[in-house]
Amino acid sequence: MNDQNSNLLKVIDPRFNEELYGFNNIEKLFLNILKNDKLLNAYIFYGIKGVGKATFAFRLARFILSQEKSSDDSLFISKENKVFKSIASLSHPDFIFIYGDTSEKKISTELLKTIQINAYKTSVESKYKVILLDSIDDISTSNSSNVLLKLLEDCPKNCIFLMISHSIFKVSKTIRSRCQNIYFKPINNKKFKNWFTQSKIIENKNIDIILSLSNGSLGRAMEIINTKNYFDIYHKVNKFIQNIETIENSDVEKLFSLYNSNEISVENFLLIIQFHITKVIKILTVKNNQNNLIHCYLSLFFKINEIISSFKSFKLDQNQLLNIIKSILLNHSKNYN
Repeated sequence: MNDQNSNLLKVIDPRFNEELYGFNNIEKLFLNILKNDKLLNAYIFYGIKGVGKATFAFRLARFILSQEKSSDDSLFISKENKVFKSIASLSHPDFIFIYGDTSEKKISTELLKTIQINAYKTSVESKYKVILLDSIDDISTSNSSNVLLKLLEDCPKNCIFLMISHSIFKVSKTIRSRCQNIYFKPINNKKFKNWFTQSKIIENKNIDIILSLSNGSLGRAMEIINTKNYFDIYHKVNKFIQNIETIENSDVEKLFSLYNSNEISVENFLLIIQFHITKVIKILTVKNNQNNLIHCYLSLFFKINEIISSFKSFKLDQNQLLNIIKSILLNHSKNYN
């Protein structure tokens, strides 16, 4: 197993990750921008969560602040470099990293005003100041959006904003128009499959499951691989969904005991349920005389999806969310029995 494939199987915080998997085209774009001294004030890196946007943003920030001469092939900065170490420890005087607050993961007006004060201070060790926001989907209020917009419009030329978005349409059009928006495509299945096949750490029979559920997100794939009993849970949920016409209340309780007795996140547990419901719907659509069953599965899918979508809006805790999903499944089982 080569080192790159070995590292692929580790969950590495973007602050400490010196490797880049894919996105050579984006790296070449920035190498050319830096070579020609065409760096803009604001960039939005957008794409699905876990695809590698923050990893690239830290990589770019390290290169900018290290004042390395632009090469033609890489933005790589070694872990031994003092800039790498100071950014990783969040102690670099010309680097600001905002990841929302600890309670709701939202970037507040107060945090943005702190950035505003620091943005106008003279850089200490570098030509630039770099501000990394993860993510601007999580800006808490319209007032916060206005503060960020003013920052982008008025900040000094040497102040570079690198902003992460997992859902670009949650970001106001006005803010998007002030930035260069760069799309991070999901990693294609062929490349993913090659990595996992070569690593030999994942059983071949499980590779397709990872590909189906990660949707090209390296971060999500890492969560799957590092979740104890994930594939056992996957197959048991599959059996439950396949036999949903005959399930009883006790089966629903057993299903949710899988979550309670394992170290799987709520997000990943519900994703497996949704995935299997979708898979059954696809199978049923190619069969004849299955309209009633298709309708039942579609109804179930949309009910669960609606609750998950409302999860943040109503500030439910995870237990409340799971209890509501459980009650939906219990009511669904009663419709059959």
